[in-house]
Amino acid sequence: MNKAIHKVTILLCITAMALGSVFMSCESSKSEERPEFEKPKFIIQLEKTRLLVSEVVRNLDEPWEITWGGDDHLWFTEKKGNVLRMNPNTGQVKKVLNVPNVYSEGNTPGLLGLVLGPDFKNEPYVYMHYTYIDSSITDQFDRRGSPNFVRSKVERYTYFQKEDTLKEPELILPKIPGFRAHNGSRLAISEDDKLLFTIGDVGNSENAQTIQSLPGKVLRMNLDGSVPKDNPIAGSYFYSMGHRNSQGLVAANGKIYSSEHGPNNDDEINIIEPGGNYGWPFVEGYCDKENEMAFCDSVKVTEPIYDWTPTIAPAGLDFYANAAIPEWKNNLMLATLKGQALWLFELDDSGEKIVEERVYLQKQFGRIRDLCISSTGEVYLITSNTDWNVSRYNWLYGDIPKDGNDRVLKIAVIQEDENDKYDHLMTFVEDSEPERMLIQYGRAGLSDVPGAYTFSNNCAPCHVNTGIGIPEFTPPLLGTATVANKQKLIATTLFGLSGEIEVKGKKYNDVMPGFAAGLTNQELKDLLNYVRTSLNTHKDSITISEIEEIRKGRSF
Repeated sequence: MNKAIHKVTILLCITAMALGSVFMSCESSKSEERPEFEKPKFIIQLEKTRLLVSEVVRNLDEPWEITWGGDDHLWFTEKKGNVLRMNPNTGQVKKVLNVPNVYSEGNTPGLLGLVLGPDFKNEPYVYMHYTYIDSSITDQFDRRGSPNFVRSKVERYTYFQKEDTLKEPELILPKIPGFRAHNGSRLAISEDDKLLFTIGDVGNSENAQTIQSLPGKVLRMNLDGSVPKDNPIAGSYFYSMGHRNSQGLVAANGKIYSSEHGPNNDDEINIIEPGGNYGWPFVEGYCDKENEMAFCDSVKVTEPIYDWTPTIAPAGLDFYANAAIPEWKNNLMLATLKGQALWLFELDDSGEKIVEERVYLQKQFGRIRDLCISSTGEVYLITSNTDWNVSRYNWLYGDIPKDGNDRVLKIAVIQEDENDKYDHLMTFVEDSEPERMLIQYGRAGLSDVPGAYTFSNNCAPCHVNTGIGIPEFTPPLLGTATVANKQKLIATTLFGLSGEIEVKGKKYNDVMPGFAAGLTNQELKDLLNYVRTSLNTHKDSITISEIEEIRKGRSF
């Protein structure tokens, strides 16, 4: 054969093979058609990656948890006791369990945290935490001395695939003190296959610093409910303490991260250390106030890695380690309720410091309760627009979308061949700054009155700026016996209260945080005198010495 022809033939063959491989490569990278049940809503444009935000489930009833399972399905809970399992390819949602005897009245009791076991294919265990009523217990009381029959427990169910249901409950942790609020909770599996469980202070801040009490802690246990031998205290589930109400927990990156609700200030992101004390109720956020220093020094309080004032109500937390969205890799992802947004926190190489934060989708879907990440890098969010907060604080949540609540949303990468398909959708980028969360509805003409600003930021969210309260939720501050009694008003404001009370002939049952750690004596004096003299007509002022005397009567 002529050498030139031979070379040309070889080149043609090589070219054909190369082109064939290109065509094959293009064909293999072509995106699959998205299923019809996914309803596209928005686009998020990152530096290089375009993301599609779609609705995949709607009309849920007060959901709490969403998690990606080892079976490559979505699992989520509703507070009234339903456990739901969704096939992400077909959109089919099946109720696999209705937990019997769940107590879900009040603010945040009900079926709460849920997590699947680490070896789900071989041991299909599902762990869950929920509240219930046990009227046989007579030794538990709220802070006003009234009987408290609310308890919670952690149970482990087994999933039976053929029947597509959960059965055979096993008790993992029984008879945990509970309440109508501040029950937490999240469950997570640690990287060494331990069950982690965060529980709030159940409306009594003293629990958080009482090491023998389960509430106000992060607990650690073996998967069968026994106590690990390497826990900080032998024979105890205790892992860390000083927590107010943590509703986010993830073990990743060699660390355990949590999110925590502050009272009206100092929401937190923490790294959970064994034996750590996170300060509540004597420290809120960082050790940066004069009245916190003694306690911080005495117990070596572990400070948060991030802190918010005003609060945004941080909830579900996860860690993005997938390569699907490179801009989000090595980021903590946080769902926020009051903030109504998705927050991302880029971590340094150590995983111990936040180097940058980003905010997305503010006020587009309302309150976001939780999130999870699939095995292929899609992010799922679950909203919380049917819970008690929306009706209680309608002035804050009046613009929440009314259609379809509550919903599951999916965030996924848009492939190159899909770009034209979604060009009609609104495109969002990172929000330039978070929405300002201060309660800025101060009474006209009173903004310069001492205590008015403190009242607006700390008390108005519940009692309204005029002090009239919210019917059926929070009592008024006008013409009440507590406001008239200086000592009682000081003590209540310093240390808070929980349980049923009667004000002006009407009963209320809620949790009021104390402000002993968050406000100085001067701030408290101005605040309480504002309540007594500007909102009411009392003439005798409260003094700093009166506050100091009552504060000293109950110190750490």
